[in-house]
Amino acid sequence: MIDIAVLTFNRCRISETMLRELHQRTTTPHRTIVVDNGSTDGTQDMLANLVEEGMIDKLLLLDENTGIHWGHNVRLSMVETPLYVATDDDLIPEAPRDGSDWLSKLVALMAERPNLAAVACTPHVMIGDRVNKMLEGKPPVVKRGHIGGHLRLMRTEAVRDVGGWLNVKRPERNNEEKHICGKLRKAGWWVGYARDVRAIVLWGDDDEGEDPWGYPEEMGGAPSHGHRDIWPPVNRFGHERYNVDWETCRPRGD
Repeated sequence: MIDIAVLTFNRCRISETMLRELHQRTTTPHRTIVVDNGSTDGTQDMLANLVEEGMIDKLLLLDENTGIHWGHNVRLSMVETPLYVATDDDLIPEAPRDGSDWLSKLVALMAERPNLAAVACTPHVMIGDRVNKMLEGKPPVVKRGHIGGHLRLMRTEAVRDVGGWLNVKRPERNNEEKHICGKLRKAGWWVGYARDVRAIVLWGDDDEGEDPWGYPEEMGGAPSHGHRDIWPPVNRFGHERYNVDWETCRPRGD
């Protein structure tokens, strides 16, 4: 059994798509935990409906946006399994062509590497990297200084032993992934991306004049940014190159 812990905030359509696809594409025994960070756009009602449909096993609705660090720690407090998936609310596993399960692949990679504290799916769009170049000629787990919350499998006790994320309520981005991965590396662990386990990212901008990485204006990006609840989730940095049908969130031809 693996706990999959999701933090949501004000992206009702994208979060619902993510959770429904995750439910359909995950065959490894798991429990889905969702913490909503004070959404005001209907996300909380949508999540309650998914509980009724059996797609969410544990749901906690926060009254306010406490920020990513605090939300991550709340999620961590609800985890009951030795390994758990800490993921953003806009990632779905790429539909497997061979019938295998993305989560079982991540579990196997970690079982073979006792010093690996966290392994994430490789996203088809990555901030600051050309993904294919990063993977070229690399081993099954590509070691990195830090990895994002791309359906990231983590060792629960390792995360707890280093103290988790910052114990602050600050509703903004705060280099949260660099923070936790840095603490893990300092404690003697390493982190990396799974070369052959891919994820589709459901965010992006469709205007080339806008900020491509999804950061709002107050963080140096354009006023319109990829963390909005926009659909279809197009992105000028290569969505079409991956031949994805956005109606089904599957590679075309499957």
